[in-house]
Amino acid sequence: MRRVVTARAYDTVDERASCVARSFVTHGVDARRLDEMALDMLRRAGVSSDDLFRASNDPETTKAAFAEWSKAFASEVAIAMRAHGVEAVNLDGRAEAILAGAGIFPDWLRYYQKQLPKNEFYAEDVFPSQDTKAVLTVPPRRVRGMTLLDEADSEFGKLQVLRVDDDARGADASFAGATVLMREHTPDAVLSEYRPGDSNAAGGVFDLFAMLPPLIAHMPPGYPIGVVGLGAGTVAREIVSYYPDGVNVNKSGLARRVVGWELDPAIVELARAHFGLQELEQSGRVVVRVGDAFVEVRRAFAEGRLLAGVVVDVFDEHSVVLPELLRMDTWDAVGRALAPGGRVIANLSTGRGKGAHLEAAVRAAECAAIACGGGRAVLWRSGAHGVYNEVIITGPPPTDLEWSKQGGLPNELAKYKGEWYEVRAPAGKQHGWILG
Repeated sequence: MRRVVTARAYDTVDERASCVARSFVTHGVDARRLDEMALDMLRRAGVSSDDLFRASNDPETTKAAFAEWSKAFASEVAIAMRAHGVEAVNLDGRAEAILAGAGIFPDWLRYYQKQLPKNEFYAEDVFPSQDTKAVLTVPPRRVRGMTLLDEADSEFGKLQVLRVDDDARGADASFAGATVLMREHTPDAVLSEYRPGDSNAAGGVFDLFAMLPPLIAHMPPGYPIGVVGLGAGTVAREIVSYYPDGVNVNKSGLARRVVGWELDPAIVELARAHFGLQELEQSGRVVVRVGDAFVEVRRAFAEGRLLAGVVVDVFDEHSVVLPELLRMDTWDAVGRALAPGGRVIANLSTGRGKGAHLEAAVRAAECAAIACGGGRAVLWRSGAHGVYNEVIITGPPPTDLEWSKQGGLPNELAKYKGEWYEVRAPAGKQHGWILG
């Protein structure tokens, strides 16, 4: 239920058009008389003009769509009320009238609260502290010098949730004290990490991803950041933690919603149990979608839903760069989904083990720079500050203001800003120019 409700606001364009059509009818507005500027504004808000016109001519469809929207809304409110200790069965008449006026019908609230699990999580605290212990589904045991907390079968290879020792050394030293997600057959590649506590920083390539929001802070705050390859949500957590709601009120474009796509449903389930993903979803800042991100990005563009920025962090089951990322048409689709001035930051090599294929990373970077940055980009100096990934940010080099405290860059990330260098594609050349 949670996954469907959380995705509703971003994905159900046809339902949204029906709701808008009903509102127009209520206020005496004829959708057919809207000018092109108004229609363009609605499209950028995720309202398809074709669906709007169709819904405006079908009152029954409009009523049905509004009813479905109201049910979905009530299911979200039911969870929030339970989190704050409010039970729908105890609402008085005045409270019910206020909620009904906002489209939240008390009967549905009572129904959805009855469906919530009768357990400590919902009964006591729907936002558990980061120290809350997850329920283990496998007996803890030592695996490769770490403690196995959980595992799950997946069509892409068995997944393992592991706790790295606080005093870990060698290759695992940078992950000391963290909970990490790996595949059993690719122990060199960490898919996600989680560090309960006060620090925002996960470290490594995840810190580099968190440098994106200041570069797109000038864009309307309604455009979300897309994450292609959400994993267990480490990228989303860093962005939400470093750029919380209500901070830097003059930089409202920093605190954006994050829409994350993950192909493997088993990863999402483990993330909700062990990596705090459910907490992020319930905060309203993160939307989780299970499915093929490249299909969804193409669909987003076709339906007029644009993104301020895109984080690309996907590999195959052997942690090798996906073949899709070596094709220009894939990056063309990503570029079209960006709002004007948007940027892409992409991790194109795991930096560890057999997955670190430099040639593939370079080819993918060239495609990204041309398709998403007008032939311009900055590359990370692999190895700086112990981050051995190949990472690209499309577009011109960040200005001193963008990556400053005044521009919104957190102090913890300032150490990374001098380790990027600019590359430009020669006119008419697609490949062989970065290393040529």
